[in-house]
Amino acid sequence: MRSLSDRSDTGAALLPSERKGRGKAGGSCLAFLAALLLLFFPGVKAAGAEEAPVRVDTLTLQEHWEEYDGEEVIFVGEAVGDVMVRGDHAWVTLNDDHYSRRALREAGELRGGNSGIGVWLPRREAEKIGRLGRYGSMGDRVEVRGVFHADCSQHGGDFDIHATSLEVLERGRDLNDSPDSGKYLATVFSLLFLVGASVPLYLRRMAERRSARALLREDAD
Repeated sequence: MRSLSDRSDTGAALLPSERKGRGKAGGSCLAFLAALLLLFFPGVKAAGAEEAPVRVDTLTLQEHWEEYDGEEVIFVGEAVGDVMVRGDHAWVTLNDDHYSRRALREAGELRGGNSGIGVWLPRREAEKIGRLGRYGSMGDRVEVRGVFHADCSQHGGDFDIHATSLEVLERGRDLNDSPDSGKYLATVFSLLFLVGASVPLYLRRMAERRSARALLREDAD
């Protein structure tokens, strides 16, 4: 027995081809309305769609930690120091300051202090790193994707990223071993002075951040 939807406005039964045509027309109308919605309201996200991770740097995370806490992010930096293996995971420090792109001893240009973040990631991903930045060498420039934690409960309140993947963008290299010694020493001493002068500012910022966290927890309670 045919349903009412199988009949035309005059009550006559619709042929299969007519029913198919009406179905296509209805689908086209819905698609058109959806396109208009996205055109006039670009902020509306389609059901089931996932937001792409945001590319961030250390300064952004420090100043807007409450906005990115628990969010998936993309971070690019120079792998420095050592890879500290902990079972099937490892710690890697990524620096994204000016010197992570051009070494101080080559550029001879002082532009701020060092900045970076600790990254916790699977050991197999950390093993992709071929060279680590230290005296005499630039480390691999890598990109990691993972979740940012402003107060990581797993690692004692650390400011870190739990990454799921790592991609090497540029391999590290040896640095020039014969810089202008006078200019180099002057730059190093200037950098040490700048770092020493910035410590009180850093401590004050950390205290303000702890106070902000405490207020947020009180509001949540």
